[in-house]
Parts: sequence; C-alpha cells; structure tokens
Amino acid sequence: MKASVCVLFAVACWLVSQAQDSPIILTLGKVMKDLGKIKKAMGKSTTLIYSPIITNELKDCCIASALESFRHNLTRLSVTDAKLKKVPAKISRELGKKIILNGLPICSLEETQKAQCESSYREVNSQTFMQNFQTLLQKIYASQA
Repeated sequence: MKASVCVLFAVACWLVSQAQDSPIILTLGKVMKDLGKIKKAMGKSTTLIYSPIITNELKDCCIASALESFRHNLTRLSVTDAKLKKVPAKISRELGKKIILNGLPICSLEETQKAQCESSYREVNSQTFMQNFQTLLQKIYASQA
C-alpha cells in the first residue's frame, strides 16, 4: 500500500512539473528528442543541404527565416531507418504550429532585409545541417525558458 502511494505521489509531482512548462518548451523538447534520433540513425551521409549558419551573432530577425529553411530542407535528409522515415515530416509539422511561430521574434520586412538573413546560407553535409538545426532550436528554447 505504501509503495502505491509513493508511486502516485511521484506521478503527481511529475505532472505538476510538466504543467509548468510552456507549450513551446514542450514542443521544442519533443522536436529536439526526435532530431537526436534521426542524427544517430543517419550515419555518414554525403548529401549536401542548404543550411543557415547559426552563431551567437544570429540576429533575432533571422530566427524565423532560419527555422523555415530548416523545416523546408528536412525532407532532403536521407533517413534509412524505416521506423524514422516519417520523423522529418513530423518535426516539420511541429515546428510549423502557430504556438512556435508566435513565440519567435517579430520583425518588419525592412528589419529582416536589413539583417541580411539569407546571405549566410551555404551547402553543408547533413551532419553539419543537423548540428546547425540543433543549435537554432537550443537558441529558441533558451529564449523561451
């Protein structure tokens, strides 16, 4: 009896802690977990994919366009594991939700053009693409926490 009470208490504590996270944080957490699974299963792919270069100097006005570029190029990843074939599309859908898009910095067209966001895109191998994508997601996650 005491063990079941402890288990129920632990589950209740976990539910309360999860409820405190915002929907953006929860969605980004799921996406980063799925992205990690794909990264492990990809191996040494030689596919070249256009990728925004994500650095600490990435301007806030460029976050939305960088995220959109990553979402668009997810389909170019060569995922050979049958269990993970649909995960890139799932990630793209999750990151296209209004809850995510509304949480990104809002800039005018003029501000975005001035930031020259797309000038830092170049073709990289899929491993570098995945690393850049994870870095962007971590940057968004940190801005929400």
